[in-house]
Amino acid sequence: ESQTQQQQQQQQHQEKGEEEKESRVEELNLSRSKDEMPTSGDENPRGTSGLGKEGGPVESGKGGSVEGAPTEGGAAEEGGNGEEIEYGDETLEGKFEDEIDVKDDALIKFTEHKGPVHCVCVNSDVSLALSGDQEDMALLWDVKTGKVVRELKGHKDTVVDASWNNDESAYATASMDGTIRVYKPNGKVKVLKGPETEIYWFRWHRKGPVIIAGCGDGTMWMWHAMTGKCMQVFAGHSDVVSCGSFSQNGRLAVSGSYDKKAIVWSPKSGEQLHKLEAIGLRGYHTAPLTCITVHHSKPIMVTGAEDGSAWICSLSREASKPLKELKEHKQSVEAAEFSKILDWVFTASADGTIIVSDISTGEVRSKIELQGAVTRALWHPKAPAIYTSGTDALVQLWDARNGTLVRELRGHSDTILALAVSNDGAWVLSAGDDGTCAVFDIKSGAGKLTKTSNESVKDDAGSPTGEKKEQDGKQKNDK
Repeated sequence: ESQTQQQQQQQQHQEKGEEEKESRVEELNLSRSKDEMPTSGDENPRGTSGLGKEGGPVESGKGGSVEGAPTEGGAAEEGGNGEEIEYGDETLEGKFEDEIDVKDDALIKFTEHKGPVHCVCVNSDVSLALSGDQEDMALLWDVKTGKVVRELKGHKDTVVDASWNNDESAYATASMDGTIRVYKPNGKVKVLKGPETEIYWFRWHRKGPVIIAGCGDGTMWMWHAMTGKCMQVFAGHSDVVSCGSFSQNGRLAVSGSYDKKAIVWSPKSGEQLHKLEAIGLRGYHTAPLTCITVHHSKPIMVTGAEDGSAWICSLSREASKPLKELKEHKQSVEAAEFSKILDWVFTASADGTIIVSDISTGEVRSKIELQGAVTRALWHPKAPAIYTSGTDALVQLWDARNGTLVRELRGHSDTILALAVSNDGAWVLSAGDDGTCAVFDIKSGAGKLTKTSNESVKDDAGSPTGEKKEQDGKQKNDK
């Protein structure tokens, strides 16, 4: 009887052990079905074996393979098998978020900045770039290798602007700390001081070592960049001088302000020559000015404002006045520029549109629409095309004749704040809120669209105009 009882106890123990083992296996399988995601190569994805949409059986040959990317709400887009498979939000966020392959068209990614990069420029032979960030630092770096050439320390606030002078014998950086630092050919630094408030921008004179800069106290200053001597202080605005420039021949200077006015100055005497403002029936901006661009050869300029208005104005010592209003935008005009090959000007707005207009008539030639707000825009130097950047983190190249998208360049994960283009239009540099700068080589085919309505969109210089004969013919027709 004792032996029989022992055998019964052993049998009960074995049966209990088998039950516990089976229970653990079921728990493990359940855990795996929750944690492991199916892949497009699985014939029977884990957790969906034998089940199709809405919990029904999978049809023969469809096996539950997943080709469409999940969409909001947990549903996958229609894949190659015509089926739609749903996944919960928890699975989507937990498994796919870190596995997304973000396309990057940048030839070089410069990552040495420690915060958002507010300005970038490139020299004429595309060997060096200059950029400044929100952490008070400017860097000179090699475009081809992405290596730092020189750390430009000394500023005590955000570096908002940077550029070379006309002959590239010197370069300078401007900061919200109220100073401009000029770096000479001998390596020495000259600090331009004077304003007791922020500097928002600066411009080099086209023929000499002279700089003007707009300040937060309503003044515009002018220095001799090599000696640091203050040459003029232009006082006439009642608010921030947000934009400005020298005229095409360098004999005039113009400033635009949040006080809704533009003033034309004599750099030599400091005299105020003309004030452009809305008085009575004479139309002009009724909102703070945001940008001014001066034509490279004609005595005209375009001014833009926060309310979306833009004006083509004459710019001369004898008469500077508003000529034509451009009324197409609904939000702030962030940039404007004249084409160097056609009598066109574009205005770019935070409403996501770019309007290309005829200088003589003001007639709209084309309209470009972006997915987000436009932050920067520049003409291609040798073609009727426009480079843009925006809050969508994309650099895009558009055919200005018809508004067609030609290239789309990815390399940032946040808003792009600055843009620079080489003299031949084949290299593009961008800087953004993500703390990086990107270098794009258009000649390599970066960002080229697989489908476009414009089939003649490539040549060795990155021009979107195709054959030279075709380009010449179209330019004649446009004129």
